[in-house]
Amino acid sequence: MRLIDPDVQAYVDSAVPFCVKPLRGGRERPIRVARTLLTCSLAAAVLNEMGAMPETESAYVFVNVHNPARTLHCTGVMHRWACRPDRASHPAWGINWAGAALICRFLGARLPRADEWVAFASNNDPRRVYPWGNDPPSDALANFGEHVGSTTPVGHFPASDLGLCDLAGNLDEWCGDTDTRNPFERVVKGGAWSKDAHHLAIASHRSKWARLGTTTIGLRPVWDD
Repeated sequence: MRLIDPDVQAYVDSAVPFCVKPLRGGRERPIRVARTLLTCSLAAAVLNEMGAMPETESAYVFVNVHNPARTLHCTGVMHRWACRPDRASHPAWGINWAGAALICRFLGARLPRADEWVAFASNNDPRRVYPWGNDPPSDALANFGEHVGSTTPVGHFPASDLGLCDLAGNLDEWCGDTDTRNPFERVVKGGAWSKDAHHLAIASHRSKWARLGTTTIGLRPVWDD
């Protein structure tokens, strides 16, 4: 499927080929991974291509537009989505799990499973602690621990050896998995701008209520090859 917005199409076309190698044998799975989290400007463009309706109820459906700090909003009689100009290159937040899954589906993609996320974050190396290696996190490597106080533009920090950006810090990333302890929560990986250093470890495992669109969770689509 070719998309109308050229920037969205370029985002899809720039995905990185990767082969998930199971730790305990089994068949390798080729996928393609988005180089960056979906940005605010791209999220608005995708929502417009989808024909997504504005969020009018306090119990939002997909996008939390009720947070005063929101970066995505829908205005005008044509119901066009837009993002704050100063956040265009920042990763989109406020999109709940269902919204993230729907956006991925529209792009012909899906949310990664947690084991796939671990595989591409570590480049299939189970000994790797962080996406960049085993050195402890610092403010030169990632946005975390309130060092910046908000998100940073995607790609501001060094990419992984696969060329994937912000796998640790900036925003947590929705995964497709339901949390085994709570069926109403979905797994998130990666850590965020406000999280402590231990959340940036590849092995760190957390979950969030699927209905929640927060300031600390974004999305990174993957495509099956």
